[in-house]
Amino acid sequence: MKKLELNNLGVQEMNSAEMAKTEGGGLLWSSLGALLGNVTATANSVLADTSQFLSKQLATVFSFIRTL
Repeated sequence: MKKLELNNLGVQEMNSAEMAKTEGGGLLWSSLGALLGNVTATANSVLADTSQFLSKQLATVFSFIRTL
């Protein structure tokens, strides 16, 4: 069996420090990242809508109290 020289194919070796800094990929991590991104976007949307609703309700209550 021939010895395959990967350096001739443009493959570079990495030490353990470089490997720790490199972001991993794969199906699990990309799916988890997408899920967390969707959850964060949904939570931000719900919080923004709730804040807008509460400010409108408080404005209505305060304007009613002023008329008394």
